[in-house]
Amino acid sequence: MTVRLAIVGAGANIWSFHRRAIEAAGLSVVAVHDVVPDRAAAVGAELGCFATDSLDELLAVDCDAVSILAPHRFHHELVRAAFVTGRHVLVEKPITVSVEEARDLCAAARDAGRVLAVCFQHRTRTELARARDLVRSGALGELQRADLLGVWPRRTSYFHTAPWRATWSGEGGGILINQGQHDLDALCFVAGAPSRVSAFTRTAVHPIETEDTAGALLQWPGGALGAVHLTSAEHDLTQRIELTGTGGRLRVTPGRLEFSRNDTDFRDFARSEGDPYAPPTATDAPVFTGSGGRHEDIYTNFRDVLTADAAPVADALSATATLELAAAIMVSAHEQSIVDLPLAAGRHSSLLGEMTRSAARTGTDN
Repeated sequence: MTVRLAIVGAGANIWSFHRRAIEAAGLSVVAVHDVVPDRAAAVGAELGCFATDSLDELLAVDCDAVSILAPHRFHHELVRAAFVTGRHVLVEKPITVSVEEARDLCAAARDAGRVLAVCFQHRTRTELARARDLVRSGALGELQRADLLGVWPRRTSYFHTAPWRATWSGEGGGILINQGQHDLDALCFVAGAPSRVSAFTRTAVHPIETEDTAGALLQWPGGALGAVHLTSAEHDLTQRIELTGTGGRLRVTPGRLEFSRNDTDFRDFARSEGDPYAPPTATDAPVFTGSGGRHEDIYTNFRDVLTADAAPVADALSATATLELAAAIMVSAHEQSIVDLPLAAGRHSSLLGEMTRSAARTGTDN
């Protein structure tokens, strides 16, 4: 069975990544849409398929699924429209702009009996999957620490490539809602979702109205503590995730996993006899070299979900947890408070409304 795909937002900057991935996965694009008619027509001509600027016309085309590349402010209404016509959906990250909308999409997918998958392609990185397996197998013992660094250096001109970028009305946040979604998702994928957040955000370098830097202290349900630092305003490692447990520690960077297992669980070591100043011994495992993390992996999985009963790499519920962590960091920084997860209904939407109105009053909203 060849999966027939319709594209919403074919004029997006990320279309080239998706096109290569769709071709590699063997899916067939039967229709494309963009709100700018010329962009839709150009992509349609390249692919030799139907092109339109009308969503109704796109959804009238016979297809199995819809891939949504439009800005995430529109994800909620677009996904719901696809469900109404019985289509499965693959949507770019983040799942949508607010936690409340994301929860609604989870319910809508369940009610419609349709698949809603999200483009979190970093989950297909084999070094992240191996790290997740180590945590789940108990190799780290009881988790004590989980730290994340995510750095996406950008020139300010990047934010001018689309008028909605880094605005409260258009994007609903900065680094937390855009690039940092991949980092937060990788952390939750490996370590699980935290339960408490205390955070700060700032606009350190770029003349934008949303945050370009965010830092947070996190606590997990079992008591483990950790820190997050996300920014588009500095240059450092692209991504680093470090976890320490009573049984060992691991460090993940793109394409590389380092793991060291304690020879004695630290809880037992702490109670043992011996030199009170001597550290415990540990054994380093061979470095694991990873691969994957491409859109091709996501589309191949999406094809297999629809044709071979595979599970989505990133389903709507887990993608909502990632968005909720970003939202909790925003809320904590704005309120200067400790925020518990899950967020109370309406808390994220209320903050977005407040920030959007404030930007409009001060004339900073682009």
